[in-house]
Amino acid sequence: MQIEANQTGCPACGSSALMLFPVFHHMICAYVGPEYDFTPNIAGYTCPKCCRDIVSADPACEIVGTSARCTRCWVEMVVSPACAPAGL
Repeated sequence: MQIEANQTGCPACGSSALMLFPVFHHMICAYVGPEYDFTPNIAGYTCPKCCRDIVSADPACEIVGTSARCTRCWVEMVVSPACAPAGL
């Protein structure tokens, strides 16, 4: 399911209780997933696929988008990037 960047309600249940999370791409193993898939540790995170540590500002990990999760019905959504104004 996909929502617009300015959408504040869950399209599945209508709740306004959406939580936003960055989507990480771990380039070492090609895993792509929301922040909550990665286990927090002292240095940063641990990748759920390859179990390697990802430290803060690690060049092998990038944020590639945003996901949302409804706290009422737990539906997960991809958030469309905000469109740049015309002429930019």
